[in-house]
Amino acid sequence: MSQHTHEMTPAQVRRHLRERMETEGALLAYETAVAICRDTRAPATAKASALKALLYVGGYDGKPAPDRDKPISAMTLQETEALIARLKGEEPALSDDVFG
Repeated sequence: MSQHTHEMTPAQVRRHLRERMETEGALLAYETAVAICRDTRAPATAKASALKALLYVGGYDGKPAPDRDKPISAMTLQETEALIARLKGEEPALSDDVFG
């Protein structure tokens, strides 16, 4: 993003940070967790915690991964309304155009 953060609205800053956390942050977290798991000197508790985090985020713990959205067709009315509210908050300029 070419805009400096001090020139952004709070919503733009949140979107910018979320994008960086979902890309740079996720990659760094993954690389760090893998490094801990491979470190022969790392305590077993640290390795277990890192492995659990990797499996959880990867969706291998039997539960949906936190970054994967449930299909709209499988959502309850409350989940659909929560999704719409979240999307309105992320893109306030589009709220009136998209959501009436």
